[in-house]
Amino acid sequence: MRNLYLVIPFVLLFSATFGKISAAEPIYHEKLYPEGSEKQPAVIALHTSGGFKTIKHLTKRYVDAGFIVYAPDFFQRHGITSSNRMETFNEYRQSIENELSELVEVIKKDPKVDDRNIFAVGYSNGGFWACFLAGSSKVNAGVSHYGVWKANFGGEITNDYPMGYFSSSSSPTLALHGGRDLTQKIEFAEEAWKEIRSQGADLTTHIFPRANHGWDKKNSWKFRYNQAVDLESHKLTILFFKQHIRN
Repeated sequence: MRNLYLVIPFVLLFSATFGKISAAEPIYHEKLYPEGSEKQPAVIALHTSGGFKTIKHLTKRYVDAGFIVYAPDFFQRHGITSSNRMETFNEYRQSIENELSELVEVIKKDPKVDDRNIFAVGYSNGGFWACFLAGSSKVNAGVSHYGVWKANFGGEITNDYPMGYFSSSSSPTLALHGGRDLTQKIEFAEEAWKEIRSQGADLTTHIFPRANHGWDKKNSWKFRYNQAVDLESHKLTILFFKQHIRN
């Protein structure tokens, strides 16, 4: 049966006096629903440092797999762009943590969502936030695709980067990474994974030896599309989510 894709943007409310986005409202997000009247699991799809547009070509595949998709734009409210993307992890970090936590509560109230089964997947910058959601046990499980584990080329940043989110009580997390990633070098990722495991967290890793950063990016001037890795990484993501479905 053909899936029905409903793209529903959350309408941002503006203050009549100041014309600014109300901080009391959830951050902008779009919702997509697969066909069917029964409650279904949901996945929060988190974009890269390239902005909200970088998740749009990926959401349909999660709907095809039977997931309701919530795709938030966690840059828009704070005026973050690719040029000041590092502010995501310091100046606006706590705000984004709060906003994504609020979004989880919104998802739980969606009558079409099976609120026992909410997951997160993130790409690059979004992989960092998938770690936040899984590390703080706000979702059943999280998957990071070529995620952020250290600041640029291994530099340090506040709060242990994503490693500080993890403990023995964290939800299971899957890290998918390229062995030839020049943006988030594999040696820094492996250092982070070792630290996360030492904290008792349930972390699974998979390295694609020949893959670089941004393997799902078709028609990109910056990244080389790798169809085999794109398809395999998505397959592993769906399998990981299904392994952690609660009945």
